[in-house]
Amino acid sequence: MKSGPRFFFYLPRGAMLFAQIIAFILVMAVFEAYQPGPPQLSALESYLASAALAALLWLVVHLSVRMFQSRLSGPRPPADPAKAGRRLVTKLHLAAIACLIAIITLAELKAHLLSWPGMADWESLRGVAALGLYLLLLAVVWSAAHRVERMASLEGLGRRDYLGGQLRLVAPVIFPWFAVSLVQDLISHAWPAAGAWLNTGPGNLVYLLVFVACLALFFPVLVKYWWGCSPLGPGRVRQVSEMVLEHTGVSVGGILSWPLMGGRLLTAGILGLLPRLRYLLITPALAESLDNRELAAVVAHEAGHVTHRHLWFYLMFFAGLFLAAYALAEPMALMMSGLVWWLAGSSWGLDILGSDGAGGALSILPALPLVALLIVYLRLVMGFFMRHFERQADFFALRVMGEAEPLAASLEKIAMMSGNTRDVPSWHHFSIAQRVRALQAAQADPRRIAAQAGLIRRGLMVFFLGLCLVIAGGFAVQGLGLDKQIKQATLERILISELQRRPHDPRLSMQMGILLFERGDEHRALTLLQGAAALAPRDPEVLNSLAWFWATARDESLRRPRQAVNLAQKAVALAPMPHIWDTLAEAYYAAGDPGKAVAAARAALAAKPSERLGYYQAQLERFLAANQQERP
Repeated sequence: MKSGPRFFFYLPRGAMLFAQIIAFILVMAVFEAYQPGPPQLSALESYLASAALAALLWLVVHLSVRMFQSRLSGPRPPADPAKAGRRLVTKLHLAAIACLIAIITLAELKAHLLSWPGMADWESLRGVAALGLYLLLLAVVWSAAHRVERMASLEGLGRRDYLGGQLRLVAPVIFPWFAVSLVQDLISHAWPAAGAWLNTGPGNLVYLLVFVACLALFFPVLVKYWWGCSPLGPGRVRQVSEMVLEHTGVSVGGILSWPLMGGRLLTAGILGLLPRLRYLLITPALAESLDNRELAAVVAHEAGHVTHRHLWFYLMFFAGLFLAAYALAEPMALMMSGLVWWLAGSSWGLDILGSDGAGGALSILPALPLVALLIVYLRLVMGFFMRHFERQADFFALRVMGEAEPLAASLEKIAMMSGNTRDVPSWHHFSIAQRVRALQAAQADPRRIAAQAGLIRRGLMVFFLGLCLVIAGGFAVQGLGLDKQIKQATLERILISELQRRPHDPRLSMQMGILLFERGDEHRALTLLQGAAALAPRDPEVLNSLAWFWATARDESLRRPRQAVNLAQKAVALAPMPHIWDTLAEAYYAAGDPGKAVAAARAALAAKPSERLGYYQAQLERFLAANQQERP
């Protein structure tokens, strides 16, 4: 590497980990939400296009790093190399996400992946495919970012160790999602009734909350293996750590050496809610850099997180995120439904909705409000508490040590050795300069310690009150049924416009008839459904819709049970699908023959419906009860 002015910057691992959480959820949400139309490219063309996009990403990121290195050694280097370096690495990660989205949409890779065995039925398999692709693109970015970080605080670290360290770092982000989706897939395939309940809003919420609670208790045991941690041997570091932990009354299951990135990182942490499953982690570089008093202050800081129950609050924050996402699902769906309704009001909007490519792109939109909620929640809500929890832990160390100097000295040393990061804050940490000033101010005026605790208490009160209001508001919106109304209004707009273009299309007449039937306009619905049946006398869906009308019309004068049976029998003969068998069962029931209704309902279940399993089971029970009452 050419000689030139040396610069230093440090990418905080905590910030990177939370950034990876956001990026990972964005990737998974977009991949799962995107519903591709029929592919225009062959499988081979799709694979080649995907490889070409990945190669383009490799070229872009490596050229970007080379240009950055040239800029550093040129006549006009950036005023703040650290900030410029962090910004570059962030842009490279965003480029990887953009490349992934282009691969699954423009290169149509997802459309071809869904044809692989089991891919359409197992969410965990789809997730593995998305995850593998994303990690491959991240590896391209990391191979370039390695050169940038090697110029700074990770000098001498080989590319293989750097890539391995990055994979170890993101493992705690990957495993929870994979475990959640795999267990849910296994339950759904082994126990369909339970799987159907898990796919409902309440079932999914309960499952996630229980899973996260179990994961929070036992996750540290897994993390210590993923991160390659090992028990810290006898010596100065262990002796000082044990002394501080005993003095503060904090119990741990182990004091571990944390060798991530070859042990070159200058950091420490504490993981775990239960004493026996709690671990204090110290990197070798940090242990070697601090003297006994400085090390004791750092350990006291970590003990402060346990004493003030910060780890339990983090668990509650994640539970709050799931509750908020569940409560806001309906309002977020309303936003997307409103957009579609607006598009349906114009000819160009209808063209967009009717385009296969655009329709697939629009399918991504429902995932975006969830991602926005996640970013806002993590950065603003949790970011606020994380910053102030760190300050409260700093003040705890101040009280344990009796003075600010040991922890302040350790922070200053970390800032200097990490590459002059003293004035660099992050969204979840105050800058080291701010932390040192706060420590010194609290030593001069101990009332600041109590004031900090009061600020956190008030913040928690506002948080829980706000969460309750969000949940109550979300449920109130759900009770209004606005989403269904907007969807019906949107569908009506589209159908009216399309019927004007194609008045003799039987499927359009059928869909309009169904919509009018659901709204209670049964006379107009019957006219459209009969017209559709006249246009397509062998279309099973058209026959099924008219049969359902004649069997279930609210106005009993419009019912024709025997005609419903005849039409449903024809529809079943053409397409023996679960919902058509269900229409035949309903027709038999309306015609006063519950015994045949039971047989048809059993045939509907035997056809293995992929959704609404509970509905089909309830139908069978209903007809069984009616059949038993009819027997003498």
